[in-house]
Amino acid sequence: MVRIISLLKQCSLVIVSLIALLGCEKPEPKITPKLVVVEQVTSATVPLYGNYIGVTQASLDVEVRARINGFVEDKSFIEGSAVQEGALLYQIDNRPYLAVVNRLKANVESQQSALDKARRDVERLKPLYEQDATSQLDFDNALSVLSQAKSSLAASKAELDEAQLELSYTEIKSPISGLVSRSEVDIGALVGSSGQSLLTRVKQVDPIYVTFNMSALDYLNARRRMTSYSKQKEAEQEGKAVEGFVTITLPDNTEYPYLGDVRFTDPSVNPETGTFQVRAELPNPNKELLPGQYTNVRIKLTEINDAVVIPQQATQVEQGGVYVMVVLPNNKVERRFIVIEHQGKMGVVVKSGLRAGELVIVEGMHRVRHGQLAEPLSREVYQQREDTILKEQALKQQALEQEQEQ
Repeated sequence: MVRIISLLKQCSLVIVSLIALLGCEKPEPKITPKLVVVEQVTSATVPLYGNYIGVTQASLDVEVRARINGFVEDKSFIEGSAVQEGALLYQIDNRPYLAVVNRLKANVESQQSALDKARRDVERLKPLYEQDATSQLDFDNALSVLSQAKSSLAASKAELDEAQLELSYTEIKSPISGLVSRSEVDIGALVGSSGQSLLTRVKQVDPIYVTFNMSALDYLNARRRMTSYSKQKEAEQEGKAVEGFVTITLPDNTEYPYLGDVRFTDPSVNPETGTFQVRAELPNPNKELLPGQYTNVRIKLTEINDAVVIPQQATQVEQGGVYVMVVLPNNKVERRFIVIEHQGKMGVVVKSGLRAGELVIVEGMHRVRHGQLAEPLSREVYQQREDTILKEQALKQQALEQEQEQ
């Protein structure tokens, strides 16, 4: 009997111990997913551009030179201003050339008088010769004099035309419309073959050229854009082994509002640099561009079809490479390394590691680690949740402060 009572006491102690142990166990904590902003991985056609340093050039750069010898009497333009084609720039002393013109005019009049007389002599002798009233010799001499008079008049007129042409050269006019440079001579200077020949320059800046050097690899990518043989032949006939539109930047780094069209590509590669020259033509109606400016040039080379694109802020870099945080369908976070093919304005083009439709974290990445739970939200919903939390915290803080004051 005593043994039974002892056993009952031991069982009671075991039961009490088990109850005590069960009472000490804590309930399993509830895991709250971290709030993160996600964006869906998209698929798009991404253009690839080449970026180069270009230099602007005048589409026409004409040297204005003196064609005759003489002294400059007047300069009729403002240096650096815009001039129209045919506008008077310089006036050379024309008196020597005017004297020659007047002398040759008088000579032409004299030759014209001799021709008129020879013509009358022939007209008078012709009926007499037909009636055998004059000799063959007299009529032949009259015809010879008439022929010589015609030749002399023609020679005199040619000399007069030449003199008048030289006289016209005393007025030096702008060959094109554009901006006129500084004057290389002053009033009173002797110009022509006996003096300074170059007087000034006139540059056409509308349209304006921009030249840049393209690498052989970029050339190959641009050529591959021309899928048809006829398109390639047409571009080559127009002197454009590379075709397309270019955009450039202004000195304040803003984009120039007009596109340029490739007009010329150098048919050979510079062996020292491995590049070849490309020239594009741009409208310049407001004279925003001037010759000699350096600018950034961008031209479309090719494009990637069905490219996987993610935002730049979704990527993180470490020693092992570039990775993103992906939210799986079960809301677990996966750290995934990716291979980048291209980075541009549209975002990061992923060559491998992601598929279109997956969710990548773009904000709140620091809050989660691989394998943890996350609550994926759009940017708008995330901002609303954050505002709500901040308001609740502010109200609690305000209530606490009021309790402390009481």
